[in-house]
Amino acid sequence: MTNEEIVALLRKDMEGEHQAIIQYLNHAYTLGREDLAPEIEAIAREEMRHFDWLADLVGELGGDPSMGRDPVDFRRAPAPEQMRKDVGLEVTAVAQYRAHIEAIPNERVRQVLSRILHDEQAHQAIFEGLVEAATQEPCEGVAAETTAAPTKPPARLFEILNEGVRHEYTVILQYLYHSFMAEDKELMEGLQNVAINEMQHMGWLSEEVAEKGGQPDMEHTALFLSGDAAKNLEADIAVEREVTRAYNAQLPEIEDPDVAELIERIRDHEIFHDQEFGYLLSEVQDEADGAAADTGAPEDKTPPAIPSVGSLKGKD
Repeated sequence: MTNEEIVALLRKDMEGEHQAIIQYLNHAYTLGREDLAPEIEAIAREEMRHFDWLADLVGELGGDPSMGRDPVDFRRAPAPEQMRKDVGLEVTAVAQYRAHIEAIPNERVRQVLSRILHDEQAHQAIFEGLVEAATQEPCEGVAAETTAAPTKPPARLFEILNEGVRHEYTVILQYLYHSFMAEDKELMEGLQNVAINEMQHMGWLSEEVAEKGGQPDMEHTALFLSGDAAKNLEADIAVEREVTRAYNAQLPEIEDPDVAELIERIRDHEIFHDQEFGYLLSEVQDEADGAAADTGAPEDKTPPAIPSVGSLKGKD
């Protein structure tokens, strides 16, 4: 089996992990079961780790990590049925990893896939337990799933919140991909740290949508994917400034004080991300200037001005 064939299998595994992450998060946010959500979210976090490991393997083999995903079932259903869907995903994953381990001769890849397989088998058992738990009433003091639809806020508020969900999901994927392609450790870690913060944002916004009776829109918009670190960071700075302007424009429309406070908090995080990316871009360009000086090639790159938090808060 060639490296290209192994990469194709690993990319397929990435798409399955991506599917599981989104499906499990959707269930954690929308079931309204605080007794189940922590365990579901914990499994989703383990799937994120698998996604990262697989991307590393793809890169080591000279491939391009996949940001695609297998189809996600977003249909609402009672908690036991949703947990059965998650059992089904794990059954599929276990079978797929076993087949790939059998087919792939690369020992390093086989070791990582075997480690992931062990987790998937554990996840299957946990979800099978959650099927039974989901049929029980939550403990006293724990929020229960309700069949009555809550009073829905204005449609525009859902639009604002879901625009945020789509943005956060998009930049998570974009920043992760840029981190996978980064050759510098500081750059890779910086991008992944921001992606983790964006995951928090996506969770906060999705939970807000679900608590108000809506469905989080877990679909991403266009991604900027390249292997050029400077161009990637320039795109990341641009998207952070774009969303800061969007949040600033939306804040006057939000009458719910708790939602306004949440959007302000996220907006301020985005401003900090802009600053972090500006610093990382300066580092990348300084390194490029040094390399050019060594070869005698002229370089004229000026990093974008890094705005202050105050200068961006007032802009729309």
